[in-house]
Amino acid sequence: MEVSGRKFLPPATPFQSHQFSFIKWLQCLGYAMETIKGYKRKLTTFFCWLEKHHIKDLSDITPNHLASYNQFLHQKKNLRKVGGLGSSYIQSHINIVCLLSKYLELTGEQKIFTGNIRVESNIASQRKILTQEEINQLYESTDDSLNGLRDRAILGLYYGCGLRCCEGIRLKTNHIDYKKQLLYVAPSKNYRDRFIPMNDRITKDLQDYETYSRPNFIYNHNTILFLLRPGGHSLNNSFLNNRLKHLLEKAKIKQEISLHSLRHSIATHFLHQGMPLEQISKFLGHITLESTQIYTRIAEELNT
Repeated sequence: MEVSGRKFLPPATPFQSHQFSFIKWLQCLGYAMETIKGYKRKLTTFFCWLEKHHIKDLSDITPNHLASYNQFLHQKKNLRKVGGLGSSYIQSHINIVCLLSKYLELTGEQKIFTGNIRVESNIASQRKILTQEEINQLYESTDDSLNGLRDRAILGLYYGCGLRCCEGIRLKTNHIDYKKQLLYVAPSKNYRDRFIPMNDRITKDLQDYETYSRPNFIYNHNTILFLLRPGGHSLNNSFLNNRLKHLLEKAKIKQEISLHSLRHSIATHFLHQGMPLEQISKFLGHITLESTQIYTRIAEELNT
């Protein structure tokens, strides 16, 4: 069977059957493919836990089972770093179970009684946020070398413009209007297009990179991609995170963050400055306001 150009094997178990039909439902609702992939992983975690505890049908699930699953998530080790899972990450697992229950109810099947599952709020948020002072330290750690000019452009795109990693990589030179101080983010399979306003600092940093640094990375390679490395090659996620790590070390910032943390940081800073959630949502290119609302919780955690 094929769904949205992707081939899937026929479901072999009742749980896989539910997962298969649930995914088709999400696709019909217009969920982005990357979002669906994440939901599928979390749902697989839930179904594996059920099978391990000899629960063979969704109708057999009780509130006590869900409480035990919630406890399992709180005790689960984080495979990427020391400690457990973040509270928002645990909550996202619980939200998938609730969404599955809603799907079952809408399709006439018996819903899962989710009740009021409490996620411990004192667990550190999975999203790492830099302070405004730390952002300034990152800028101060750049220099006027070819790499330094590109580093400032990277900060301008991923912090100042709040781009996703893939959006910055795919950005083209003709997507930037320096006179109008606007940056155009082209649509992709999973995301809508949008225009992002640039302040004077971002505009200057991007223009300096394109004028003085980028030509040295092109050589004889003909490309209109904005961010380049020697030989005219495009950048990738690993390269960008290594450049960020280099700046963090120079700035003596000990937080372990990824490129995406810059996007989380600008959203949180906007919220602190009083920008309406709807404007932040448009700035980030979120399809629904629900995706943006996580930053209200992050801001509350940072204020406590």
